[in-house]
Amino acid sequence: MRTLLAACSVAVLLCATARTADSPAQVLFNRVRENVRAALERVPRYTCVQTITRTQHRPQYGGRPNSCSALIAARAQLTSPGLLVWHDRLRLDVAVGDKSEMFSYAGARSFETTSLADLALSGSTGSGSFSSFLTSVFGPDAQGFRYIGEKDISLGRLAAYTYTVPLEKSHYSYSTHAGAAGQIVPFSGSFYAVPVTAELKRLIVEATQFPSGDVCRVTDTMDYHKVIIGSGEFLLPEVSTMEVLYRAGDEDLNETRYSGCHEFTGESTIRYDDVDEPGSAANSTRAELKALPPKTRIRVKVDPPLNSDTAAAGDPITAVVEHEVKSKGQVLLRAADRVHGRLLRFEQHMTGQPRWVVAIRFDTVERDGVEQPIALKPMDDGDRSQQQVRSMVRGGSRSGVVSVPERPAGAGLFIFSEAGRLVLDQKFHSEWETK
Repeated sequence: MRTLLAACSVAVLLCATARTADSPAQVLFNRVRENVRAALERVPRYTCVQTITRTQHRPQYGGRPNSCSALIAARAQLTSPGLLVWHDRLRLDVAVGDKSEMFSYAGARSFETTSLADLALSGSTGSGSFSSFLTSVFGPDAQGFRYIGEKDISLGRLAAYTYTVPLEKSHYSYSTHAGAAGQIVPFSGSFYAVPVTAELKRLIVEATQFPSGDVCRVTDTMDYHKVIIGSGEFLLPEVSTMEVLYRAGDEDLNETRYSGCHEFTGESTIRYDDVDEPGSAANSTRAELKALPPKTRIRVKVDPPLNSDTAAAGDPITAVVEHEVKSKGQVLLRAADRVHGRLLRFEQHMTGQPRWVVAIRFDTVERDGVEQPIALKPMDDGDRSQQQVRSMVRGGSRSGVVSVPERPAGAGLFIFSEAGRLVLDQKFHSEWETK
C-alpha cells in the first residue's frame, strides 16, 4: 500500500524488564513498526488467487454455557473442535489497490465487487488480511503495547508483543448477516517478529465485545512472508485464518491461502464485439450463436469433470451440448458446442441428512473457439438423489432453523444425498432453457 502511516503517538508500555526507551524490547518494537510502515508505503497494486477452506464445527461442551464469557472459557478447555457440521472451498481473485480491495471469481476477466460476501453465497467471510489491520495496529490506533518475551510458535522462536485498540480508535467492522450494517468494535491481540531482522511474521487480532448479534468472538491470525513482485520484494500474507465462535456454540474456521501474486496494472473487461473481418467464419458463427431464440432447450453434460477433492466455488465449469438443437429445420446448437460458467456453491453438509449443495450458472456458449454470452435458466434442478432430501440447512445458518438453500440468480441448485466425495462428470446431465 501507498497509505502513509502517521507516527505512533501513543506510549509504548513494556514489561518491567523493558521500561526504558532504549531497552532492547523498545528498540525492536520501533524497528518492526518502521519496517511495516515502509512495507505499506511501497508495496504496488497487486492481485493474488485466494483459496478459502471453510469449516463449521460443533464443539462438545459438558453443558451449554449461558454467556459469551463462559462460552469462551469453556471453549479454551477443549482440545478438539468437535463434530464437523459443514464445509466448502472458495477460489477467488483479489486485487489490492491503494485504499481498497476488489474481488472476483478465479480467472474472471474483470473484478466484480469490493465485498467478499457478494461472492461467498453462504457461510462466514472476513477481510482485513492485507493492509487494514497492519495500518491500524502499527499506526495511531493501537496502544498499551507490552513485550512478553520470546515465544516458540509454529513459525519459530519469535519476539512477542501484545496490544489493544479501544472502541474510539477502532475501524474494525463486523457484520453477521449479508447486507447488514457492520458494528464497530474494539479489539486486541498480539504480533510476532524475528528478533534479529525485526521482520513481522504473525499478527493476531481478537474481538470479543460485540454489543449484539450471534457472535461471541472473532479471531484473525495472519502469517506474513516476503514475495517477489516485479523487481521488488514485499511483505504479503501467506496464509490467514478466521475463527468465529457463535453464541449457539458452533464455531467457524476459515483458512485462506494466497498464491500467484503479481502486480496489478489495470482492470480488463470481456468483449464480444465483432472484431473479425466481415464475412469471416468467426463472424458467421458469432451471428448464429447470437440468434438463439428464447425458450430454446439445451441438455448438457459436464466435461471436463470436477470433484470435491479439489473443486471450489468460484471455479469455472464447462459442459458439452448432448444433442443437436433444431428449430424449423435450422440447426441452432451442435452436439459439439460447449457452455461455460461457474460453480457458485459447492458445499457439503455432514449432519442430519448428509448432502452436497451445488449451484451452477452458465454464462457463455462456444463453438469452434468463438464465444458468446448466453442467459439460461435451469429446468430440472433440485434433488438428484435416489432418496429425496426433504429439508436442507442453509450453509452458514446459526439459528438452527431448517430452510431450503436459496437459488442464486440465473443458477441451477442441485442437491446430492452423498456422504463421501462428489464427482461431477459426463454422468451428470442437466437441462436448461434460454431466457
